[in-house]
Amino acid sequence: MEGADDPGRLDVRAAAIIRAGLDRVLVSDAFRAAPQLSAFLSFVVERTVEGRAAELKGYTIAVEGLGRSADFNPQLDPIVRVEAGRLRRALAQYYAGDGRGDPVQISMPVGGYVPVFTWFGGEGSRPPPEGADEAQEPDRRAARRWAGLTLAALALGLLALGWWYLAPLRGTGPAEIGKPAAGEQVTAAAREQAAMPLLVRVAIITPDPPSDPQLAAVLRRFSALLVDAMARFDDLVTIRTPLPGSALEDDVDYAIEIDAQGLDSGAVGLARLRSVRDGRIVWTTSSTRSSLATLQESDLADMARRLATRLIEPFGIIPADARQSVASPAMRCILKAFDARRAMLPELHQAARLCLAELVEQDPGFYPGWAHLAIMTLGEHGGAVTPQGDIPPANAARSPLDRSLAAALTAIRLAPSGARAYQAMMKVLLLRGATEEAVQMGREAQARNPYDPEIMADVGALYVRLGRPLEGLPLLERAISLSVARPSRYDFYAFLGAYLVGAGKVSETHAAVLAADDSHLSLLGQALKAAADNDPERQSKAIAQLVEKAPFFGQDARAFLQRRGFAAPVIDRILGALGLNKP
Repeated sequence: MEGADDPGRLDVRAAAIIRAGLDRVLVSDAFRAAPQLSAFLSFVVERTVEGRAAELKGYTIAVEGLGRSADFNPQLDPIVRVEAGRLRRALAQYYAGDGRGDPVQISMPVGGYVPVFTWFGGEGSRPPPEGADEAQEPDRRAARRWAGLTLAALALGLLALGWWYLAPLRGTGPAEIGKPAAGEQVTAAAREQAAMPLLVRVAIITPDPPSDPQLAAVLRRFSALLVDAMARFDDLVTIRTPLPGSALEDDVDYAIEIDAQGLDSGAVGLARLRSVRDGRIVWTTSSTRSSLATLQESDLADMARRLATRLIEPFGIIPADARQSVASPAMRCILKAFDARRAMLPELHQAARLCLAELVEQDPGFYPGWAHLAIMTLGEHGGAVTPQGDIPPANAARSPLDRSLAAALTAIRLAPSGARAYQAMMKVLLLRGATEEAVQMGREAQARNPYDPEIMADVGALYVRLGRPLEGLPLLERAISLSVARPSRYDFYAFLGAYLVGAGKVSETHAAVLAADDSHLSLLGQALKAAADNDPERQSKAIAQLVEKAPFFGQDARAFLQRRGFAAPVIDRILGALGLNKP
């Protein structure tokens, strides 16, 4: 029975409505393709309905809800935080589409794992005719109690987030940073709903499901793994999974059509990327397995992750095609940011930063805009670009590092599951001198999206700059193998890492790539290679070109490298090799 002093238990009628709402969510296409999200949501809703919301801690959810072993350590494994972020985004997507008319909506505020139930008085929430008046007042009391608990959990979560990130850097206490601005009261779910239409929309479909039950099961599992991998690139795409045979929604940009055909005891898998707008076949691929009997879950997962990365990594097939055909202003800004980082040209950097600043001004809830703006603003600190009077007066007095930190914090607050937000924070913290915190943010970014070469390369470059090349080189080599149209900086940091550990053959491979590029990092790599080859003429030429592109290097080479996050021992090694290590 529900007691007057027990805010946890809901009455039978409310519990039935919530369970019916949960069932509607679980049969939607997004949740059918994500069994782990379904398990997470079912567990937290049932515990809450049963009056056991106080048990919803990271350890309990991981072990009892997600099947982790009893020795699970939430401090070492971020799976619950990552999945909670994905769950919030999936719920926002569902209620923005199929669930728009549901009589009860389920959400999970940032900062905790207790779900909140919002009632809309639809058909499903009508009380029984008899005893209606008596039932309404307890329901109102229960709703008020739930709202109070939810607001308290949300406030504590935001307070903890601000303290965690700002206290190591500024030495301030929670009371100084815990008050959100008035414009920050909008829920994360509402922001996510507003942001989703701005991204590239990709539908994953199976036009002709196999008649063979075993092959059909394999294809369903592969589709689910592909959805999971692609959804992690949440600053680039929104994933749709329509039911077999149903028509695509009008706003879909691309369809990934997957199929499997039996071949003796094995199978041939086929995938085709189609532009929905104009019907173009953008790309196709196939894969053959000689035996389904030997096909393991790990094999399917590896194939799905490789396909997802090939298609949607920042310099992959879909972004490359979207640069020519997708009209979304938000996507144009994001792709400009990636292109500016690849080319390392001041004019592209300036254009991308200005585009992003206008974007977040128009849509303050768009997390990818804030994450990329944080990264682009760091260029002012490193000297990659000089502001041209386009910074609002209110921000003009703040340093680039302060503005980058504010943007990165906003991105994390808007999307705690967003890998790009943590990548941005990693880069900001490195340049602020908080190296261990930067390493932790890099790990958080990788946990949220372990398939993104851009994140792999940035984390690898972080280790190299800190003088830990043995930790950075594997990440850089992996990123290079996954990104065909990669930026030259991947090869620069791989070259530098190999150079620092004396791996001559490895450094030769990457030096050949740098020789064909004239960005400032490539020119620095060319100078180091020439010094290693004892070729002073080539070394002098590379340095002269570098000084022409980056005059600050000629003025103070040490400060130039310091502003890019290089540790003192690495700077000494570089400048010593170039004969520039002045006392």
